[in-house]
Amino acid sequence: MPSQKMARHIESEIDRDEQQALRREVRLRRANRVMQVGIAAALLFFISFQLWQPSQRVAQPDALHYAQQDSGRVAVPRWVSIFNDSDQIDTVHLPDRSTVHLFAQSSLRYRDDFAVAARDIYLEGKGFFDVAKDTKRPFSVYAGATKTTALGTSFTIDTHREKQHAAVELHTGKIVVASTADIPAFENVFLDRKGASLLLDANMQIVRPERKEKPARLAETAAPATTGSQLYMENIPLPDVFATLEQAYQTNIHIQDEHIRTIQYTGIIDPEKETLVDVLTVICLINDLHYDTHEDGSFHIYFRKR
Repeated sequence: MPSQKMARHIESEIDRDEQQALRREVRLRRANRVMQVGIAAALLFFISFQLWQPSQRVAQPDALHYAQQDSGRVAVPRWVSIFNDSDQIDTVHLPDRSTVHLFAQSSLRYRDDFAVAARDIYLEGKGFFDVAKDTKRPFSVYAGATKTTALGTSFTIDTHREKQHAAVELHTGKIVVASTADIPAFENVFLDRKGASLLLDANMQIVRPERKEKPARLAETAAPATTGSQLYMENIPLPDVFATLEQAYQTNIHIQDEHIRTIQYTGIIDPEKETLVDVLTVICLINDLHYDTHEDGSFHIYFRKR
């Protein structure tokens, strides 16, 4: 039997072990509490960062955000950008019911509030514009350091001409073409006659080629006049226009409806700088026509089905 002294020693050892175990448990609880506080702080920081991060992304271009200006906040709208990287013509329907036929390798952009704000379009390349009439909000196209403004009309703008020229051609209605340079390269030009056009050189100077024949003679002979590679046509019957294009492009164009023969065309065509597809597209858009391409390379012209 152990002595009383040994028994007290055993009891004291047990008490000491219990005290050490208790202190370890206290330290473990404190460590767990510190770890929990650290995890909570990390989560709080992560959530705060995520809430802050979108507000920074919103400030990127082409996004709706608020810019500080003076003492107020001004809403900056989104921009809608469209690029036609195909070899076909893309039809774009604008929010105001206007239509843009965007030619190959061309692009445009406009504000997402286009239907209620200023009707401004920025074009690079070539586009045919059929503008919905709105007398309170003019329709303006910025292209090649020019601004073309109309109320309700149709016209074509081309800045693809070998990167050396910009051209504006009126099909219906009236337009005003202005220079957007800080020092205007030319005075405002008012076009109010079907087929009237404006050609600008690389320095944004107006090119005024002289016609070899007067418009009156053109009307009498019903034949296009030529200056260099350009074909000037004024009230020329479409059969004669297509016959001229057949010679210029070495292909066949067939009229499938006899009523098409009564239509006349006014405009300028440059076979060296414009493809036949582009030329026929503009002629068909103006006169509500349609064309098909056959396997032999020929074109067939129809009235557009309604």
